[in-house]
Amino acid sequence: MNDLLKRTLTGLVILAIILGFLYLQMYVDKRLFDLFLWGMAVIGTFELHRAFGKRTTRTQKTLAILYAATIFPVAAFVDKQYTVVIVVGLAFVLIIISTLIINHLTGLPGFKKWGRDLDQSVTLEGVGLTVLTLFYPSVFLFLLHFLSFEGHGIALAIAFAVSPCTDVMAYFVGSIVKGKKLCPIISPNKTVSGAIGGLIGGIISSVAVYFVLCYARGMVIWNVAADVLFFIAVGLVCSLLTEFGDLVESQIKRKLGIKDMGKLLPGHGGVMDRIDGLLFASVALFLFFGILSPVPVLL
Repeated sequence: MNDLLKRTLTGLVILAIILGFLYLQMYVDKRLFDLFLWGMAVIGTFELHRAFGKRTTRTQKTLAILYAATIFPVAAFVDKQYTVVIVVGLAFVLIIISTLIINHLTGLPGFKKWGRDLDQSVTLEGVGLTVLTLFYPSVFLFLLHFLSFEGHGIALAIAFAVSPCTDVMAYFVGSIVKGKKLCPIISPNKTVSGAIGGLIGGIISSVAVYFVLCYARGMVIWNVAADVLFFIAVGLVCSLLTEFGDLVESQIKRKLGIKDMGKLLPGHGGVMDRIDGLLFASVALFLFFGILSPVPVLL
């Protein structure tokens, strides 16, 4: 199958799944959207640790994946005021277990053989990579859980609209205009013109979401002009962070000497290859809608 066709078909399937879960979040049960976030967190964490290879121990890999698999089910059935404590507290507990306790036990005489069979020695690099995967992608995705819990369906729609629109516009504008390279060492194919096109795509998608989900329902926040300016700012910041996240992921893959994080999505790579920009954009969306919260809920 042609690579472009394969990528397009996979993209359409991904879009259908996203729209399906957004519908469930808005009209059926918010917790169903957590299933989607949960799946991305678990698969993304697995992909990262598989890419890290022997840089992290088997215990660290297991604990990181268990963490991703635990926080969303817990958050779905625990009062909101306790979720932050649980998420952050559990992360630090696992960090301690994966470094101090395991390292100490495997050094004791009675545990030496068990330690050799179970794990290799804990390194500072391994600890750092484990800490990274406890927060990236799980905690970043968890910010979308908060937005879902509060009923900010418009923020979730923007999250999943800005990222692909930024990528598509960056690809087409960069392919047509070309010009100066953006970061030739990290990602040689990206151009400044493509980055600017991506920002325009992000802004357009954010404003489009506003008109479809807010204005069309008569949910004007301040006035139309002020609303459009607000959503332009949202689209611009989210698009910037999307492009930054893509560069971060490219740098990680470059350091690891790999092309893609996985092969689950034909033509796209792995889950982490698809959500790298979304993860960073979720931080901005949490600040715009979860803290500033100028937009009424859509439920």
